Amino acid sequence: MAVLCAAAQGYAAGLTIAVTVTDSTHRPVQGIVVELRSAPGTIVLDTATTDIKGQASFTELEPRPYEIRIAKEGMETLRRELDLTMGESMTVDVMLVPAMARKESIDVTATADAVEQGATAPTSVSGQVLKQLPDRPSTVSDALPLVPGVAREPGGALVISASPEHRSALIVNSADVTDPATGQFGLTVPIDSVEALNVYQAPYLAEYGRFTSGLVSVETRRGGDQWKWELNDPLPEFRIRSGHVHGLKTATPRINFEGPVLARKLYLSEGAEYVVRKTAVYTLPFPRNQKREQGINSFTQLDWVQSERHLLTGTAHIAPQRVANVNLDFYNPEQTTPDASTHNYTGTITDHLTLGGGLLETTFSTTQFDAWVWPKGPGGLDLTPTGNAGYYFAEQQREARRYSGRSTYAFAPVNHIGVHAFKIGVYAAASGETGSVANFPVDLYDNAGVHLARIAFPRSPRTFEVEDVEKTIFGQDHWMLSPKLSLDLGIRTESQQVSGAFRVAPRVGIAWNPFGIGMVVRAGFGLFYDRVPLNVYAFNRYPDQVYTEYAPDGEIASGPTLYLNTLGQNKVRSPFVNQRPIDGNFSPHSANWSVSVEQPLRRDLRLRASYMQHDAHGLAILERVEPDEPGATGAFLLQGSGRSRYRQFELTARARLTPERELFVSYMYTRARGDLNDFSTYLSTFPWPIIRQNYFGNLPGSLPHRVLAWGVFKVRPTVRVSPVVEIRNGFTYNAIDAYRNYAGLPGEPRYPAFVSVDARVSKDLKVNPKYSVRLSLSSFNLTNHFNPEAVRNNVADPSFGYFFGHRGRRFTYDFDVLF
Repeated sequence: MAVLCAAAQGYAAGLTIAVTVTDSTHRPVQGIVVELRSAPGTIVLDTATTDIKGQASFTELEPRPYEIRIAKEGMETLRRELDLTMGESMTVDVMLVPAMARKESIDVTATADAVEQGATAPTSVSGQVLKQLPDRPSTVSDALPLVPGVAREPGGALVISASPEHRSALIVNSADVTDPATGQFGLTVPIDSVEALNVYQAPYLAEYGRFTSGLVSVETRRGGDQWKWELNDPLPEFRIRSGHVHGLKTATPRINFEGPVLARKLYLSEGAEYVVRKTAVYTLPFPRNQKREQGINSFTQLDWVQSERHLLTGTAHIAPQRVANVNLDFYNPEQTTPDASTHNYTGTITDHLTLGGGLLETTFSTTQFDAWVWPKGPGGLDLTPTGNAGYYFAEQQREARRYSGRSTYAFAPVNHIGVHAFKIGVYAAASGETGSVANFPVDLYDNAGVHLARIAFPRSPRTFEVEDVEKTIFGQDHWMLSPKLSLDLGIRTESQQVSGAFRVAPRVGIAWNPFGIGMVVRAGFGLFYDRVPLNVYAFNRYPDQVYTEYAPDGEIASGPTLYLNTLGQNKVRSPFVNQRPIDGNFSPHSANWSVSVEQPLRRDLRLRASYMQHDAHGLAILERVEPDEPGATGAFLLQGSGRSRYRQFELTARARLTPERELFVSYMYTRARGDLNDFSTYLSTFPWPIIRQNYFGNLPGSLPHRVLAWGVFKVRPTVRVSPVVEIRNGFTYNAIDAYRNYAGLPGEPRYPAFVSVDARVSKDLKVNPKYSVRLSLSSFNLTNHFNPEAVRNNVADPSFGYFFGHRGRRFTYDFDVLF
């Protein structure tokens, strides 16, 4: 715990809180982030970072209660209230000592520590800020596109560092919560339960792995010493067209509450949402253009103070969901889309124990993802250049589960040629997937209705079962050579039984403050490995395909040709990978390096310039192998030979002008190229039946220019304005022919430039001393810029190249009840 003492200063019109942070040897500690919050600490008003003298300050403060929070990995977190209502400034001296070493009660109101290192800095957004932005994100996934390096494709998929979602990791309070079968994030934690969202595109600490493109780290809220309640969006929204009500559009009531169940012993935090949402697809006519979603998303956290040195935390995430008309768009009208029922259950227990002067953290977690997908009717799917007909081609049921244990020990700081903060850890997980897949025929037609080809699945349905065991050991050292220079050194080993591969991942990073104050130069290099999802190892148990082409007169032109689903073998020529010669011995890996320069211009304004490079090899891709001669057997070969290259330059400015006034602006230039046949297009919850020839080209998330800006401004004591602006190149798309093969250069054409200016205005109305109502009006695409959602990309379509599905200027309203 930190030791704090405050002394009164002389009165000033603009009050000041001055903070000095030292270690147990009374040496100043540089680079500690100090948060200033509104008491009782629900909203972050400002942050400051300690300089070479260990000092940080907040100025021009109003005479009111405040709270400061100071957190550092391996150290106890300080959270204390300071009362400036008497008009007196204050100084605060803080001494950081190892976590839970102090013989006093544990401050369980603190949030979980974020990933912390010197070599790279995350993009962080607090949960309170996210809730005030126009889109009103309800989950972590909804909020991610507000972070540079993360975007959402026109089809709705997330891309992080221009890579599919399964190449990134999602951890909630250090526990892996991704789907073991697909690697996807699933229905993520409710935003009301989020304390902070941190996105790392290259975290060089050896503690973190099982990804190649990025890490999303979520810290959840813990209950405090006072009960607090919040009710958001309690009233439904109705669909109004031409002045008439056409049923329910959205109902998303959310409740969040937290507080002490047993004073100083047991604390509770709960965030729950009930969702009924009908999302209009603007490329189809009303009323058969509604994507429908209904479900519950609940996150519960309990913190038990066992003793002054022992804390237990338990969480439960429950997210059953029913969805209809999945992937509804112009080419896939309502009848051709699948419906689904999904269930996501995650439970964790974490033990925090002070032992031998250091901190031992042990986490046990269990995750289960169930999915049942079905078409609206029998008969199969008909594909034409101008739109599809029939019914969705697949039905599948699966159950994926993971049981994992993780233990880390952060040693007490060691003084030897500087200060060392050593940390070691182990991780083990047993995962499995069982399921069945039934596929129905797919027929291809040209624009005149002539039958071109048929895809049949003679061995359908098929069942599968896959088991895996993962093991990880890591060790790292955060070595502060001097107040100006620190190094992160670490090594990590990973093994995945089902792949027969053992992988070693060295990491190194540096943070250098050349002038002792102000500018910080950061750089790092590391090897990262993807965990191969279990669906990859179920591929050869999926129904094989029989492909037949027809002449214009209806006679067979070629085929029928049988294509077998096959897992390949790969030889990785790397001293850091040891493989067994078995099918599916994949080790997707990426060599990542980055360099950045951060410069504070003023206390409330920081600039950052950075360059990042990812070179990935061994990615799992699908290849279509044609038969050597007519009548022979072909293959759909799933092998680890894929490559991708990612380059990113970023300029970011972040200003906290005054309390409750924050502005974030970033410019990014990215260039991403890679193999286009990623396995996830076919091995997902909602697969697509066509497997094309593979090509190397621009990836969908390659956006040469992107400007992203958002802010939260308190213009009056009860009025806030929250704008969001995004200007970028359009996403790439692929031109195809009537046979659904690539036409032209894959990944070359783009959507038009995207421009969106959104804003939210909210006003708080005091009902009584205890209750307030927050009324909000949100506006979207205020400039009415043409931002199409679809393109006619089939060269056999007479309207090839036509963009449509524009969503014009629109407004929504909502209100929240604050307790």
